[in-house]
Amino acid sequence: MKKIAALLAATCLATGTPAIAADASLEAQVAQLKAQVAAQNDLLVAQAARLAQIEARLQAAQPLAAPVAVAAAPADAGVVPADAPTQALAANTGRVGSGSGFGAGSDTPIGGYGEITYNGYVKDSSRNQADLKRLVLFVGHRFSDKLSFTSEIEVEHAVASAGDEGEVAIEQAYLDYAFNPALNLKAGLFLMPFGFLNRNHEPPVFYGVERNEVETRIIPSTWREGGVGVYGSTSFGLNYDVGITTGFDIAKLDDAGAPLAGSHQELQLAKASSLSFYGSLEYQGVPGLLVGGAVFSGNATHNNADFKADNALPDFSGITSRITLWDVHGRWQHKGFDFQALYARGTVSRAAALDGVLAAYNTANGTDLTLAPSAFYGWYAQGAYSIALSGEATLDPFVRYEKFDTQAVLPLGLLSDPANRDRVLTTGLSFHPLRSVVVKVDYQKFFQNSDNDRVNLGLGYMF
Repeated sequence: MKKIAALLAATCLATGTPAIAADASLEAQVAQLKAQVAAQNDLLVAQAARLAQIEARLQAAQPLAAPVAVAAAPADAGVVPADAPTQALAANTGRVGSGSGFGAGSDTPIGGYGEITYNGYVKDSSRNQADLKRLVLFVGHRFSDKLSFTSEIEVEHAVASAGDEGEVAIEQAYLDYAFNPALNLKAGLFLMPFGFLNRNHEPPVFYGVERNEVETRIIPSTWREGGVGVYGSTSFGLNYDVGITTGFDIAKLDDAGAPLAGSHQELQLAKASSLSFYGSLEYQGVPGLLVGGAVFSGNATHNNADFKADNALPDFSGITSRITLWDVHGRWQHKGFDFQALYARGTVSRAAALDGVLAAYNTANGTDLTLAPSAFYGWYAQGAYSIALSGEATLDPFVRYEKFDTQAVLPLGLLSDPANRDRVLTTGLSFHPLRSVVVKVDYQKFFQNSDNDRVNLGLGYMF
C-alpha cells in the first residue's frame, strides 16, 4: 500500500495534481474494495449455509443405504417399504452400503450379507444345531450411466467340499440397460419377482430367524432363472417385470415337501428345449401400501431331455407337462405397524401320466423317486410393530401364522404324507442396534408335526 501511495504521489508531482486529492482517491478505492470483499464473504457464508441445509434434508429423506444387490430393498419394522426387486441395482450401481470400501458413485461397488442361526428343538435336543447358514458377497460394475452388471456369490453352511453339505452358488449374474425409469432391460441370471422373500432375503429385512415356510416350500426361494426381462416403474406407482427364462425340470423333482426346490435349474447346464415366461405387477401409489402378484409358467419335460441324455432315468416320452406358479401379496406399513400377507399356488399338468411312469420305474428298480403333485399351495399373514429405542436401535416384535400343503392334490388316488402339510405359528423379536444388523429370537409351533416345535436364535448383517 505504501508503494502504491508513493507511486500516486510521484504521479501527482509529475502532473501537478495535489497530493491530498490522490490520497482521497486512494482511500475511496480501498474502501470500495473492502466493501466488495465483505459482500463476497457474506455471499460465501450464505451459500455454505444453504448447502448445509440441502445436505441435511437429503440425509433426512434418504433411508439407510442397502447392500449393493438390494439397492431398493426394504428394511423391516416399517421403516423402509418393501417395494422394489433386487434388480433395481442395475440403475443404481453407484450406491454402496456403508463399510463397502468404496465411496458413493464408485463404478465397482461391493456389498454382502450373512447370518448365523441356532435351532433348539423342544422335544428332541439331539436335533439341535448351530449353523453359519450363509455368507454372500455382492459385486457390481457400472460400465456407463446406462449399462451395469450385478452379481451375487453365496457360500452356504460354512464349508463347501465333496464331503460336506455346504455349497458355493452364483445367485445372480446379469447385465442391465436402463433406458429410463419406466423401461429397463436385463439379461443373465436373475431373481424371479415373486412375493417378498425371494427378492429381499437379507436377514435384517425379514422377520424371524428362519425364512417363512410358504416362501421356501411353495415359492422356492432363493429362486433365479436365466433369461431376458423388461421392467420399470410408472409415475403413478405401478411397477412391472416381465420376461422369458429357463424353467423347471420335472425330472429333477426330489423333495415332496418342496416340489420346486430341486427342480429349478439355477442356470446349471439348464435344460432349455422349452422356455418359460413370467410376469409381475405391483402397485405402490399410496404411501405405505404395496399390493401385487406374479405368475410363472413353462414346459417342464423339455422333450424328454433327461432320459435322452441318460437312458437309466425314467422315460417321459410323449408327455408334455407344464408347471405354473402364481402368487398375490400385500403389505401395509404405517407409524411403526407392519402388516403383510401372501398366497401362492402351483400346479403340475399331466401329473397322473408323470406319476404313472415314476411308479412303474420305482417298482422295476426298487427306487423311491418322488411323485409329482397336481397342485400345492400355501399362505401366511404377519403383523409386527417397531419400538424405537435410542439412536437407530429398534425392537420389533412380530407374529406370523402360515399354512402350507405341498401335496394338496395327488393323482392316481395317492395319499399325501402328513409331513408335507402343516400350520405354523411363529412369534418373536428382532433387535436392531443398527438398521443393517439384527439379533433375532423366536418360537415356532407346528400344529401338524409337533416334533418340529423349536426355539430359534439368529444373528444377521448386511453391508
